[in-house]
Amino acid sequence: MKQSLLGRFFGVVARPRTWTSLLFNMLAFPLGLFYFVFFVTGLSVGLGLVIIWVGIPILLLVVGAWWLFAAFERLQAEYLLGADVAGSPRPWEDVEGIWGRIKAHFGSASTWKDLLYLLAKLGFGIVSFTVMVTLAAVEAWLVALPIAHFVNVHLITWGNGSGWTPPLWLALLGVPCAILWVFVSLHVLNGWSWICARWAELLLRDRPAVRAPAALVQPAPLVSTSPQPEVAPAPLVSTAPRPPAAPPVPPAPPAPLAPPMPSPATAARSGAHVDKPDSSSD
Repeated sequence: MKQSLLGRFFGVVARPRTWTSLLFNMLAFPLGLFYFVFFVTGLSVGLGLVIIWVGIPILLLVVGAWWLFAAFERLQAEYLLGADVAGSPRPWEDVEGIWGRIKAHFGSASTWKDLLYLLAKLGFGIVSFTVMVTLAAVEAWLVALPIAHFVNVHLITWGNGSGWTPPLWLALLGVPCAILWVFVSLHVLNGWSWICARWAELLLRDRPAVRAPAALVQPAPLVSTSPQPEVAPAPLVSTAPRPPAAPPVPPAPPAPLAPPMPSPATAARSGAHVDKPDSSSD
């Protein structure tokens, strides 16, 4: 069910993201100041002493801290602001050799975006500090109105020793205004935290390329480009039951062959009598 406007206004105190955003803004200025002083001092000293080889370990220390601070800021942006950021990139894991890893680290765009985010943390921290101090000052002024009236103290003191004490109607009005200002202040902080989250996503959202394990990568089969011979489709075999075959008929016995009759010449030599056919007519 959609929440009403008043429910969203007063329900800001029940959202966990409100208090995590408040913690992020409280840490922004001291962290930003520390990052700025650390990098300016470390880089200037390291580059100035690199000619006598002393600056090399200093620069390595700065680069290592550079990666660790960026990883810490990614965790803050993800868990305190709810920003969709990537994990800490490690481009040096894809190459071998010290020089190759150094080039891979400084050749990655995420490395320089991390440095830009860390240096800009001071500017965002100053804004966060200013917003929180302003909201807290207004809240303190509203709370002081009824206190100054009932205690009868001067809320504002002039140069001649006299001062101004809020009247009763203003003191009574200050109580609900102080309560409402708490909710307004939390909404203002949530709005600024939303801007900080989008800034973190802009610079820290580059996700490292995920490579598949070598064991899962199979070579593609070679496909022959020569024409394949056409294969005739197999004839369809009927599955209907066949009638039983008729029993085989035994072959007929061969007829006996008549003995051949001797020719007349053969019979004359052998002295046999051969009947001659009668040529007279009946």
